[in-house]
Parts: sequence; structure tokens; C-alpha cells
Amino acid sequence: MASAPTPLLFSETFAHPNDPLPVHLERVAERAAASIAPTARMEIPALAFLDGLFHDLGKATPWFQNYLFQRGPRSALSHHAECGAVLSWWYSGELNWPLWRRLAVFIAVRRHHGALRFQDWPDLLEQTRDHCRDPEEALSRQIAALDLPGIHGWLAGVAERHPEFGLPTTPGPLTVESIAARLRDQRVAGGSKLRKAFGPVDEALAALAGFGALLAVDKTDAALQGGRIVRQTLPADAVTVHKARVLRSNHPGAARHPSLSKVGNLRSLLDQRRERIAATVAATWLAHLETPLLTLTAPTGAGKTLTVLHAALQVRARLEAWDGVAPRMIYCLPFTSVIDQNHAVFRAVLLSNHLKDREDLLLKHHHLTETVFRTENDEHQPDGAGQLLTETWQSELVVTTFHQLLYSLLSPRNANLKRAGQLTGALVLLDEVQALPLRYWEGLRQLFLAAARSLGTRFVLLTATRPLIFQPGDAVELLPDHGEHFQAMTRTRLYAHHREPLAVDEFAERLSADLPTDERATLLIVNRRRAVGILFDALRAALPGRPLVALSTNLTPLDRRARIRLIQRLLRQGQPVVVVTTQLVEAGVDFSFPVVHRDLGPLDSIIQAAGRCNRHGESGATPGEVHLWQLRASKPDGGMGERLWQRVYDSALIEVTVETLGVVDQWDESEFLELSQRYFAGCRARQDQVRVDEQLARGDLAGIERDFRLIEDGPPTVSLFVVQNRKDEDLWERYRVIQDDPYLGAAEQEKQFRGFKRAFYERVVQVYAREAAGLDRDAVNRLDAGSETYTREAGFIGLPGASATCIF
Repeated sequence: MASAPTPLLFSETFAHPNDPLPVHLERVAERAAASIAPTARMEIPALAFLDGLFHDLGKATPWFQNYLFQRGPRSALSHHAECGAVLSWWYSGELNWPLWRRLAVFIAVRRHHGALRFQDWPDLLEQTRDHCRDPEEALSRQIAALDLPGIHGWLAGVAERHPEFGLPTTPGPLTVESIAARLRDQRVAGGSKLRKAFGPVDEALAALAGFGALLAVDKTDAALQGGRIVRQTLPADAVTVHKARVLRSNHPGAARHPSLSKVGNLRSLLDQRRERIAATVAATWLAHLETPLLTLTAPTGAGKTLTVLHAALQVRARLEAWDGVAPRMIYCLPFTSVIDQNHAVFRAVLLSNHLKDREDLLLKHHHLTETVFRTENDEHQPDGAGQLLTETWQSELVVTTFHQLLYSLLSPRNANLKRAGQLTGALVLLDEVQALPLRYWEGLRQLFLAAARSLGTRFVLLTATRPLIFQPGDAVELLPDHGEHFQAMTRTRLYAHHREPLAVDEFAERLSADLPTDERATLLIVNRRRAVGILFDALRAALPGRPLVALSTNLTPLDRRARIRLIQRLLRQGQPVVVVTTQLVEAGVDFSFPVVHRDLGPLDSIIQAAGRCNRHGESGATPGEVHLWQLRASKPDGGMGERLWQRVYDSALIEVTVETLGVVDQWDESEFLELSQRYFAGCRARQDQVRVDEQLARGDLAGIERDFRLIEDGPPTVSLFVVQNRKDEDLWERYRVIQDDPYLGAAEQEKQFRGFKRAFYERVVQVYAREAAGLDRDAVNRLDAGSETYTREAGFIGLPGASATCIF
């Protein structure tokens, strides 16, 4: 057996240069515990404290200290996580803790530099037991080389300084033998007991919250060199001030914000209704402060965004007065494409209250976010602390996606789980919640119920269609009289033509015949990009001189936004614009057309499309027209091919939609809520449920990573970077320099790319692999724009003929 080196005095060891290890451990433990909201289960701060106290304790070995100060190599002996986990297992045995809490701390310490990619909670402990059986194993040698008396005395001192956690001030003997005996003890923690250690999903969430708190605090502590982001205040009346200063004064800046358009006459019936809705929602929530699950059901265009922000700020202020800590507000949307608009609304509210652009106040987070993080006194760059502060939601109001929210709990990856602690006590506002895949509804319902019980999180589900995610008795409706508001809506009428399918070419001919004599602005929503191209080409020939715009993901995100701004400008000017688009306009895009045509889709999507019609009541007493069709592909012989909803939507959703609409030819907006309720009831009865909550309860995070998909994988695609101008060329060259440098590892490549990642991907389109034969599906390929390849009007057209090559 190799002889163990002389232990270093624990009091003289370091976590990082100039950061003594005992000080670092206690500081991280204190901050991790303090980051947990007071409304969370009382066990979670204690879990976070012990996670922090032991996470780097394995750094006290001589091997790590030599590696830290460049006196020795990195090796299995210099690794520290498993050693610290073994010490945490010994210590938790000194506490009167149930087995699940002991396992939670062990797992957090063991994997704070890795993923929780296992199938059962005890897996890691069983692995470590195997590692400790051989005295020649690195783990056994590490434990033998620790200053155990020094650590024992330090733990006693920590317990005296933190009596709130009930830690032992005189723990039992800490020796190599006592550590090994406790680790091997099958009577207390044998296989069957370990497998049954975790009970309901509440305990799994508590473990992840403590783990997430450790990850966030430890990483930000290192990035800020012991500093931290100070919590900020937000005025409870911010929305009221905003409306007074911008809306009612008809501020010139109003036109720049989609949420502020069409609101000049606040005496209009629609605006009066919006104000009544806002007042009711705030009053109802304030009257149910202890209710963690809420819904807000209101018609499209009813001002839900500002309404729920106003109510959340009021509730936040009241809860801060009660608990001494203001809850974070996390506003979630289904798609990155609509985040910018909602973020702009919130930004306008803060600016109206003289609050500057700062990410510690308002933060936008999705996979392409520019991760500059500004506070009152600092600006953290993406290649420094900026990315970390963004990804750990160190802000008062976070605007993010369903993906970022749900993967904070339903993922084995540290990159996601480091946000789990931020969910404790938070006000989570989920907008357009019907976009959550129906197969997960019961699992997410149970997850939200458990998060409310365990984490003290409050959830508000916002929708115009009232999906049946919560069951009767689960939640309080913030707009109790929502039925009255739907009944009063007369803005639109749905005309059902879908029972007689039309070929796309025939539909194009019909539009080409009708639109030249109809000067009304018209929106056409179809299910496939190819159909957008067919209709756009046909109408361009039929409507010379008339504004015509195509929108689809064949356009780069940059060009899509420019097209949307163009459409909004043309609508404000009263131009008879015709827009041909895919479904991308149905969530969060503030369009209002007198006429909308929609290809058959799920009923909730149809109602979302109707929300782009006469949205602000511009047509007066005349309802806007929403026409529903069922389009089919056109065959070369003139016949009809497959339905365009196929390969886009689940057939069961379409079947329920057709059954719900029945044989009625017209539906008024006042009937949409009833239609939605019948539709969702039918959907839920047909859809098998994937119980992600049960997977999480048993610790199958590897299975969750495999099975949980908010967006199903579609046909294979190829990424094309579109070069249209000098700036695009420069971005491509910067990208190539990084990718072609043989001396840059993957991590350094990503770090250098981070500074212009968003700008780069704003110029990327995804095209089906069958349209890009010969290009590398795993690479980003270059496409030079031109009349035969890509134009701003049509988007992607095709690859250049013989010169098509893979650039990457």
C-alpha cells in the first residue's frame, strides 16, 4: 500500500488562490441557505447549507493543494468531489435526518461538477461504496491524507456559529475507521432502504433546490471573486405609473411599443374592459395570497401582459412585507420569437419609472441571449461573469421560455439545475400555456402542485383558451367573471369551410380572383413553408403594386423581425397589405387584420389565429372575418395530395377539432371559450400521459433527459448562414477563424463565439436536409444570398446549382 502523505493543516488549505478553504466553504454554505426563499420547506435551507459546507471539502488533500499552486499534476488523487461527499455522508449520520436528506447532500457534493445522469437516487452512493473497498483506490488514500482533527474542530465551530440548523456542536469521532464504517453500514442504509429513501416528488424537488442553490452560489462566488449580486426593489405601482405617463398622455414613444398601439381612446369599450380586468385580477390575487396555483383566463387582446405584471408587482410588495424577502418574478413564454416583444413591454414599464436598462432588474434569457449583465455599478461581459449571472437568473424580473423553466427541474445537467434554487418562493407566470404538449399535462400538474408545496412557488397559468392542465379545486381563477368578458366579445366571427378540402393551387386561384377587388388587409396562415411560397408567388402575380409580405422560418430571424416591423407599419398606415405566413404569428405577435384565413389546425391554434383579427376593435360594430380551410397538397396531375396539417400536428388533435366544430358554419367570438373547453376535454380523454413527475420522484434523471421533449424532433435539417452584406461577411469570417484554429479546444471556441453568437444565429435558417443534399447536417454552412438562393422577400429558395458545397 502506498504511504499517505502528511496531512496539511485544514486551517491552512485553500479553495482558490487567496481564498482559504474553511472560509470559502462556510461563505458558500451561508449564501446557499440564504438564497432559499422563506416560503420553501424548512429542510431546503439546511440541505443547501450542508451542500455548501462539504462541496469543496475534498480540496483539503495534499494532492489538490499541490495542483492548485502548480506544485503537482492533476490526477485522480487531486479530484475532490467524491472525497467531500464521503465526509458529508459521515456527518449527516450524526444528524437525526431521514435517509432521503442524507442522500440529497451526498449527491449534491458528489456531482457539483457533473451531471445527475443516473436512473435511481442511490446509484452514486453504491458506486462510492465500491470505490472505498480497495485501500489502494484514490478515494481511500485521499481520506487517509486529510487533517481529520482539524476538520472535526471546524465543523464544531460552524455548528456553534449557526445554531439555526441544529448541527452537533460535539460530533462523534472523525477517523478513517469511523468514516469507512458509516459508509459501509447496510443496517441504516442498505439497498432496499436506499431505494425507498425518496418518497413523493416533493422530496426530489427539495433535493434539486438545495443542489441548485449550491451550484448558483458556488459559481457566482468564484466568478465575482467572493462578491454577489444585491437584490433590488421594484415599485409596486410601476404599471400604474407607466399607463399614466405613456398611455394616457399619448407619449410619442407609444408607437414604438406594440403593446401601446391602438390605445389612444381610453374611453373605448375595449379599453374600459381591459381596465376592469386588470383591477379584478389584482384584487383577486391579493385576496388569495396564500393560494399557490392560479389561472388567468381572458380573451386575446385583453391586455394580459400588463395586467398580470401589475398584479404580480402588487403581490410581490405584499409578500415582501410579510416575509422580508421579495419573490422573483419569472415570466415564461413558449417561443424565443415572442420573448423580445414581452421584454420590450416590461422594459417600457421600467423606463417609465426612471429605472435604467439593467439585467439585475429585468433579464431576458433564452439560448441565444446576449449575456452582458449590467448592475448599477458594473457591467459583466459574456466571457466573464455575464453568462453565469444570466443563466442563474440573478434578477428581479426574468423573461424566459418554457424550456428554460422546466429544464431547471427536469434535466440532469448542472447547466440547467443551477436555476432550481431560484424557483423557491418565485412568482412563475406561464403565458400561452396551452402550448405545453398535452402528453405532459398530468405530469406537469403534479410537478407544479409539488413545487407549490415544497418550494413555495406560486404559479399563474395565462391563456385565452383555458386548457385543462389544472383540475377542479387545484387553482383559483384570477378573473372569476371571465365568462362574461368572453360573452361580451364581438370582434370576430369564424367561418368554417374546412369540411370541403381545397388543393393549395385551387386556394391560390380563389384568392387571386377575390383579393384584387377586396381592399382590406388580409392575413393568410398556412401550415407549411412550401405553401407560403406557392401562395406568395401566385399572389405576387395577381396583385401587382399591392403590399405583399411572406413570413416563415425560411427567413432568417433577423429578416423575420424586419418583415414583422414592416407589416405593423403598413397596418398603421391603413395599407391593404396581404401577409402569407406560417403559424409563427399566432403567439405574441401584435397584428390586427380585418380578415384572417387559417389552414386547419388544432382548435387552440385556430383561436390564436383569430386573435390576430380585429384585435383592438378597429372594425367597430362589424366583426372581423376568420375563415377556416382545409388545404391539401397539389399533385402534378391536378389532384389533391396529403393534408397540410399532416406531419405538423397530431391527428388526434385534428380529429377532436373537427368533432368540436361539428357541422356549424359560423362561430362568434363569444362562443370561443365554450369551444375551447369542449376541445381540451376531448383531447385529454384521448392522450396518453407521460408522467415525468414519477420519473423525477424515483430519480430517473437519465430517463427524463431521454424522454422529455417540449418540441418533438422534426425531419432532419441543415443550418445555413446567409450572407447578404459586409456585416454578414465579417461575422462569417470571425466564426471561421475560431472554428479553423487547431489550437483552440471546444470550450475556448465556445467562449470566443459567445460574444457574437446571437448576431450569428440571427442570420441562420434551418432548411430540410432533402433541400440541401450534399451539405453537412452537423455543421453551419454558408449560403450567399441571390435571386436563386435567398432573398429578403421570399427567404430561402434553393442552393446554387453546381457550386453547392459544404463550407464547414
